[in-house]
Amino acid sequence: MNSIVLFSAIFLLTFSGSCLAILDAFSSSLDGSNGGYSLPKSVNNYELHDSCLIELRKQMNLEKHASLVYKQMAFHFGSVKVVRPGFAKIFEHHSNEEHEHSNKFIKYIDLRGATIDSFNITMPQKTSWTRVLEAVEDAIDLEHYVTNEIIRIHRIAEKTCKDIHLMNFLENDFIDEQISSINKLMKLATLLRSIGNDGYGEYLIDRDFFNGKLSLDEL
Repeated sequence: MNSIVLFSAIFLLTFSGSCLAILDAFSSSLDGSNGGYSLPKSVNNYELHDSCLIELRKQMNLEKHASLVYKQMAFHFGSVKVVRPGFAKIFEHHSNEEHEHSNKFIKYIDLRGATIDSFNITMPQKTSWTRVLEAVEDAIDLEHYVTNEIIRIHRIAEKTCKDIHLMNFLENDFIDEQISSINKLMKLATLLRSIGNDGYGEYLIDRDFFNGKLSLDEL
């Protein structure tokens, strides 16, 4: 009887030791001490990757630049020498939108715990336009450029920064709006081309924009 008890005790101790050894080996594999799969102890997904932060600061300045370009267009077409208040109102609206876009980037950078560093805004190179169509075509080129830069940042966020939150921010707050804005401006350009060099036709369209009888959403 004593032999049976002794044998049982030895068996239990041996079995317990084997289980502990297995658990120790599994724990070591998680820690990576035995060259197994290891989980990072701390991953900081809050702070912006340096590559993405640099690009966001550039885009912040680009949006400010776009705002100034549209502001210059609004000044030009609203001046006493041109008198196109309807188109001046359209360009003023676009200027305010681009200013708000820049502020969104500033707020997002702050949200992610970074700083805006400093502003480096390029001033508009062009200050006057012969016809409204010329300004609208310049606006389309500008919107294409701004959109392409946002998409480029999105790719960097995906490939380099691995930043899902930044990707969602760009998709939800900018990309759809950019595509819509280009579409409206392209329709406006088509309308203006249809009247040719008819200054009176341009005047009638301008008057409808100014009086609220026509908007870009209705084209």
